[in-house]
Amino acid sequence: MCWRKVKNFLPTIILGMFFVAISTTFAAPKDEFVTALTGKFPPFNYYNEQGELAGFDVDVSREIAKRLKKNSRIVVTDWDGIIAGLLTSKYDAVIGSMAVTPEREKNVSFSVPYYKSGAQLFTHRDNPEQVYSIDECSGLRIAVVLGESYQEFLEKNYPEIEVVTFKSSVEIFEMLEQKRISGFVTDRLVGSWQIKKADRAFVPIGGMLYSENIAIPVRKDSSALLKQINRAVNGMKADGTLKGIYQKYFGLNSNTVVSGSEGMTFATIANKLLRGFGVTLLVAFLAIALGFLMAVPTGILLVNDKGLWFIPSKITRMFVDFIRGTPVLIQLLFVWLGLGFKAFPAAVSTLGVCAMCYMAEAVRSGLISVPPGQALAARALGLSAMDRFRFVIWPQAFRIALPSLMNSVVALIKDTALISVISIPELIREAQSIISVTFDPQKYYLIAALMFFAVTFPLMKISGQIEKAIQAKGFKDD
Repeated sequence: MCWRKVKNFLPTIILGMFFVAISTTFAAPKDEFVTALTGKFPPFNYYNEQGELAGFDVDVSREIAKRLKKNSRIVVTDWDGIIAGLLTSKYDAVIGSMAVTPEREKNVSFSVPYYKSGAQLFTHRDNPEQVYSIDECSGLRIAVVLGESYQEFLEKNYPEIEVVTFKSSVEIFEMLEQKRISGFVTDRLVGSWQIKKADRAFVPIGGMLYSENIAIPVRKDSSALLKQINRAVNGMKADGTLKGIYQKYFGLNSNTVVSGSEGMTFATIANKLLRGFGVTLLVAFLAIALGFLMAVPTGILLVNDKGLWFIPSKITRMFVDFIRGTPVLIQLLFVWLGLGFKAFPAAVSTLGVCAMCYMAEAVRSGLISVPPGQALAARALGLSAMDRFRFVIWPQAFRIALPSLMNSVVALIKDTALISVISIPELIREAQSIISVTFDPQKYYLIAALMFFAVTFPLMKISGQIEKAIQAKGFKDD
């Protein structure tokens, strides 16, 4: 009876211990100045030919850290979630060319501006819609990067325009090349630079839509840090350091080159993809191990829903159904932002719990497929409850559940593609960092897909062979 009590509560115990352990992961050292940017906004922030972060924002971030007498650490994350990450203390500040807007000022405090920018409309050189200003775009599809201030500007001032959002400039360029949109709005300088590097037939239309101050947001409770950042930025302006950084990237005699397909070497690209895939496989392995470890006792609990175990079984059933019935992406963001987990533990724990729920169903199906007479016969032979499970029930149940378990493994490996949204440098994020400077999404997304396929296809074939072997040995109807 004691063992039955313990085994039924094992999922809760294991899950609780795991969450406690990873949630207590030590915070960033106090001598670090942690900032965030996207790494997809050349020439302000991008990956150079060595695969390292570079750009105007990167240099500004490191110079400010130097003046704060702290080590600089830069987190790469998606733009549409960058403010959420700041508010949940994933980093100290955002130095990624963020414009000051009244809406953003409600949630964060901005530093003094470190440069000024302006919005510009771009369209295809062929100009099939024959538009020559933003006022002529009524009813047309105009694109912006999700989360940028240009979206709010267009929706507020030009409601007749159909504003469509994408995750990066690369996606916008592809859509405009295919003429599935009529144009896009972005920073005038950045847009011109990216168009040149991508060798696209796009041109600016009309004058600059508006100008805006670009500053550094911090949390509302970081007033001391804000004063230090302001002092550093003002000092950089006064001694010419900021002007020097600007000249490095935008001056007439600048020798700085943003990596394009011709600049990022094969060795760098291969290294980034292989390193990212290594992270992907590591997360997948840990999540699968965690999921299976918890799936067995969870599956047992789902089957034992009588008497004393009725309530625990029903609670477990509700939890399993909830996890299976909600998107993994939402679960991932909730654990990372809502619960405050660090990125890697958030990825492993979320995918692990998700794998547990799907594997538990496979285990449950295997257990209920074992004829009741098997347990009765084992009991008649005098085997204990533990021995009946270990030597009679579980071997048969595992054979039946194995193909479904293998399918869950394959599905989880593919789900690791989602963890790129929480700043983990896995395969998809590394591919995106390459695409952001090569402007060749078809090639590198295809390579990433083939790398996933190289792992998942053998697993699918093995699963099929296992199922055939089980049927051949007479366990087809188990």
